[in-house]
Amino acid sequence: MKLPPPTTRDFIGRAAMTLYFTVCATLKAATTIADISTAEWTVSWSIDIVASIAALGFMMLVVATTVTRLPPVKTAQGVEPRISALIGCFATVTLIAVPRIQISQQVELVADIITIAGFGLCIWCLWWLGRSFSILAQARRLVTAGPYQIVRHPLYACEAIVLLGIVSRNPTWPTVAVGVIVLAFQYRRIVNEEKVLRAAFPEYQEYAQRVPMLIPRPSGQALPASDP
Repeated sequence: MKLPPPTTRDFIGRAAMTLYFTVCATLKAATTIADISTAEWTVSWSIDIVASIAALGFMMLVVATTVTRLPPVKTAQGVEPRISALIGCFATVTLIAVPRIQISQQVELVADIITIAGFGLCIWCLWWLGRSFSILAQARRLVTAGPYQIVRHPLYACEAIVLLGIVSRNPTWPTVAVGVIVLAFQYRRIVNEEKVLRAAFPEYQEYAQRVPMLIPRPSGQALPASDP
C-alpha cells in the first residue's frame, strides 16, 4: 500500500491535532465557565479556576501553533517514533478514568499550584517553539532562544511538572503507574527528536554540547566534553 505524500500526511496530522485540541479546549472552557458560575470564592476554588484557565490557555496555544506550523524538514521514520509520540502525548488522558480519592486541602492546594506553574512554563516554552511545534519527532526550525537556551527540551521538562501536579491531585497506584509510563515514552520522544534534529541541522551538535538536555546547568559550571 502506497503512503500519501509527506505534505498530505502533514495536513492529516495537523487537522487531527487541531480537531482534538479544539474539542478539548471547548470542553475545558465549558467546564471552567460552569465552575465560575458556582462562585464559591474560596482559596481552593480560586486556585482550581486558575489551574483550569492555565490548562485552557495551553490548549489554545497548541491549536494556534499546530494550524500555523512550518512544513517539516525531516521526520522520524518507522513505527516506534509514532507510537512513542502518541502514548507520550495522550496517555495522561486515561487518568480521567481513575477513581478519585480524598486528599487533604493542603495537598490539593500544593498539587494545583504545581499544575499552574507547569502549565505557565509550558505556555512560555510553546510560545518560543511556535511554528516548530509537533507531536511526532520532526525537524522544522532549530529554536535555541528563550527557554531553549536553558535546556534543549524545556517543553518536556515543564510537561513533567504538570504531570506531577496531576498525579499529586489523585495519588493512587494507577495514576503513578500511568505517570511512569508517560515519562518513559516522553523520554523516547526526546531520543527520537534528538536523532532527527542532529540529522537535519549540522549546528545541533554544537548546541547540544553547549546546552543540557533537561536539567539546567548551574551558572558558571564548565561545559562537559560531551552531552549524552
